[in-house]
This record gives sequence, C-alpha cells and structure tokens, in this order.
Amino acid sequence: MNKKDLLLRHYLFQDLPEDVIDRLLAMTVTRHVHAGETIFLKGDEGDTLYGVLSGKVRISVSSPTGKAVVFNIMETGDVFGEIALLDGLERTADAIAMEAGDLLMILRRDFMGLLEREPRLSIHLLKLLCERLRWTSDQIEDAVFLSLPARLAKKLISLADIYGEENDEGIRIGLDLPQHELGHMMSTSRESINKHLQAWRRAGLIDLHRKSIIIKNRQALQEVIDEDGHA
Repeated sequence: MNKKDLLLRHYLFQDLPEDVIDRLLAMTVTRHVHAGETIFLKGDEGDTLYGVLSGKVRISVSSPTGKAVVFNIMETGDVFGEIALLDGLERTADAIAMEAGDLLMILRRDFMGLLEREPRLSIHLLKLLCERLRWTSDQIEDAVFLSLPARLAKKLISLADIYGEENDEGIRIGLDLPQHELGHMMSTSRESINKHLQAWRRAGLIDLHRKSIIIKNRQALQEVIDEDGHA
C-alpha cells in the first residue's frame, strides 16, 4: 500500500478534502523495520503517528516478570500511536514488528499544527478514541464475565471476521499467529490455548495447521460463547 492510499483508506483521514490529505502526505516519512524490531516501548516519548504500509506490528505490554498481554495486531492499512501523539505523554504500550515491513510516520509537531487548523480532522480523532475506549471496555468485560473457552472462541470468530478466507475446509484465519502469541492476546499460557484448540479439533469444530487455524463449525464456537454467557 502506498502512503496516500493508506491515508485515504483509514477513517481517521477519509472524507477530508484532498488538499488536507496532500498536506498530511507532505509530512510523512517512511521507516523500514525488520522482524522482531522494536518500534517503541511503553514509557517512550510519544511523538509519532504510525501507519502500516506493509508487514505486521504487535501492540502489547509486559509485566516486570515478563508476562505479556497482546492488545492488537496491526496490519497493512492500520494506524497506531495516536493516543501519545495527541497528548504528548509517554507511550502506553510496546510496538514490535512481527515481520519485515514499511511504516508511514507523521511527527507530532507537524500533525498538531494541522489539527489546530482542521476541525474535521479533530472530529475523526474523537471517533477513533471513542472506538478505542469501547474496544477496551469490551476486553475488560470479557475478561471478567467469560471463561477462557468462551473468550478463545470469541477471539477466533473475531479473527475470522477480520482475516477470514473461505475455502473448501471452512474459514481459514489468514494470519500467522503462533499459539504462544494467541496466549498472549488471551492473557494465558500456550498450554491452556493448545488444550482447548486440540479439544475443538477432535470435536470437528476447527482444524489446525502449522501456521493457520481453520474454523469448520462457526456456529458451534458461537454456542460456546452463548452457553457461557447464560451460565
């Protein structure tokens, strides 16, 4: 994806006049990252907005003991780093490249000047922050009220909705996400994730391949969630 297409596609910037998009485009620089490279860490200065032109970026936090929680996986077309960009405070999470790729970057000092002159951009930012808040609330609610199997089933369905590719076997989640990474996203161990995935594989709900998961019975996974919610 080229830089202008990313800006035009993302709803943070879409519907803005073309001259505003062009001014944003003029502010951008490109950064190439390697797999495993740190983009920023929690506590770093927040002075840059990032967009993913290619590759994948993991957004997570780690405890002093090394336990990690994955908040999100950013792919081509996604934008991240907007919270610290707006308030100028420290980063609230780590951003690590999962694979080699290119990132679009807009510096805070340039962005804030345009934001002051363009109220429509401010409205888009407010919508984005509200979406982030709703997503966080949903995550907290799931962690409190749903069991691990229900949370895992909900995560698989969500990943299928975003990355799903239908084939003769079912819905293939088109994302290379190892079980330990999935465990990080669920705040649990790889062993716990594997236990439930293997049980669902034996029951015919899913199929497991080396780098992918295929959902064969989406309705059965949905029933896992529904039954937990009614318990």
